[in-house]
This record gives sequence, C-alpha cells and structure tokens, in this order.
Amino acid sequence: MEEKENLFSMKISDPELVQKIREGGIESLSPDDINSLGVEVKDGHLSFTDASEAELNGNRRVKIGTVADKKSASSPIKRGLIGYIGILFVVLVVLSVIGIICCKMYPQLDFTNKDMIFISLFIVVGLGISLNEFRVAAASKKYKTERVQGKCISHEYASGSGNLKPRRSVYEYTYRGNVYRSCENVYANKGYAKTGEVRELLISPENPRDIYDPKASNARKIGKILVGMIFIGIPVVILVCEFING
Repeated sequence: MEEKENLFSMKISDPELVQKIREGGIESLSPDDINSLGVEVKDGHLSFTDASEAELNGNRRVKIGTVADKKSASSPIKRGLIGYIGILFVVLVVLSVIGIICCKMYPQLDFTNKDMIFISLFIVVGLGISLNEFRVAAASKKYKTERVQGKCISHEYASGSGNLKPRRSVYEYTYRGNVYRSCENVYANKGYAKTGEVRELLISPENPRDIYDPKASNARKIGKILVGMIFIGIPVVILVCEFING
C-alpha cells in the first residue's frame, strides 16, 4: 500500500521572500531567509515547530512527521484567558443577583429577572473588552522578558476586512545572533508601526518569534476602553432612565 504524503503549506507575508521564491525557487533562499520563516535545517531535515519536522523528498514535496519526544507548551497568556473568563463569570453572577434584589426593593424598576441578567451580561462584556488588553500587557511583560529593537518591514492585513483594513506590523529583529521576522497575533486599525519604523519589542526567550509591541498595545487599550464603555453605558442609561421615570 502506497504511503500518502502530507503537504506542508506556509503563508509568507514578506513580499521580498515571495518574489525571491517565485524567481529562483526555494533553493534561492539564504540561511537567514530560511530562519525568518521559522524553519531550521539540520542533517538534511527541515524543522518547523516544536511539534513537527519535515524531510525534503526528491520531488521537492515536503513530508510532515510527528516528533514524539517534543511537546509544545501552551502560551501562559492563553492559559490566563481561562481564569479571566472565570472572573468575569463570577462578576456576572454577582451583578445579576444584585440587580434582581434591587428590582424587588424598588418596584419602579419594571424589570424581570431575565432582564437583569441580560443587562448584567452587557456590563460584564464591556468590562471584559475594556480590561482584556491590560491583562495581555501584564502577562506579556511577565513572560516575554527579552527586549529587542524591531524594524517594521511590511504589514499583514486581516482577511475580509473590507475598507477598515485592520493590520499588524511584520518586524525584523536580531536575537542571540539570529535574524527573525514575526508579528503579533492581533490585527488593529491603530497602533501598528509604519514601514521602516523601529520599535522596542518584548519577546519570549523560549520562543523568540512570540513578540509583544507595547506601543501598539497602548493604542489598542484606548480603542477597547471606548468600545467597552459603549457596552457598559447602554444598560446604565436604561437603568437610570427607568429609575427616574418609574
């Protein structure tokens, strides 16, 4: 029975590398170019992540195989998200209970229990949006302890963004003698670096491609606070108007 081959696909955001591959093929890439793609070459093998490896066949197709003795740990920032959601759920329960009690104490508040739960949900969603970037910033500064100077070489746009064009900056930087190209996981309309701009980035020693841009984060904080205040403001206005007119 013939063994099936798994093809490896990679999205390359750097236009210079794309053009180089189109003109000269994968063989035209220099060691630094290959490193910037997150690929390491050792003993004829291409290593892509902590969880996989690849070997080039004669027909230039790439075969992927699992590496049993390597495990990739989940990001501490992602692990913290579960606790953050848990805290917001507790806040939702507390606000709902307080709202239901207030409705019984003040008959002029003509709201059902479901109404109070829905209003509390709006407030909690607003709090979650407003404070999440602060959570990400705190976790990033804790786990991404190395500082490097990154130069913005291009931008990557979110798919299906229409006229809004949320984007993220692609940075090139050097860490421990190796050149890396990477970007944050977040797309935004503000805070991204201009092409050629140099910024101080925080990176993880365990994964140098895991970066955090403090300047972009500050811009995202402002935007998310404004969005969160809208979610909080709507139910607050409804409650105040109902209390006054009731």
